[in-house]
Amino acid sequence: MSTIAPSAPARSTTAAQARAIVMAAAATPAAGSARSSATTFAGAPRKAGSMSVRERFATLEERFLPDKAKGVDVKLLFKLSGDDGGTWYVVIKDGKITVKEGDGPDPDATVMASAKDYKKMADGEMNKTVAFLRGKLRIKGDRKYLEQYETWFRQA
Repeated sequence: MSTIAPSAPARSTTAAQARAIVMAAAATPAAGSARSSATTFAGAPRKAGSMSVRERFATLEERFLPDKAKGVDVKLLFKLSGDDGGTWYVVIKDGKITVKEGDGPDPDATVMASAKDYKKMADGEMNKTVAFLRGKLRIKGDRKYLEQYETWFRQA
């Protein structure tokens, strides 16, 4: 007759441990002086203090790389609150981009944050994953496009 050894108790991560992991990820840059790609945000330059939020959206069309967005068909809405904030509707389809200030119909994803936090994410001063976990970055809709979004733009 064989005996079955009791299994080890399941280990779970406490809330404090999870916070420590998130804080460590936010504070740890990738090798070299550049921050990891999780730190940067949506087609934004990575130079601290380089552009205002309004300037970022004003230059999206000229920084767009159509060859990187082949086959993409997406409508994104950015709602950024506070000073320098606003609402922008970005459509990428058939290798072309349209950026319009204001709302637009049926976005595939809506990005919501304060303009101040958006700028910090764009400048590499705030990790977008940590911002999302802390509720500083909210995304309604399909997040898959936002994972690819920054690759569709030349960095300033």
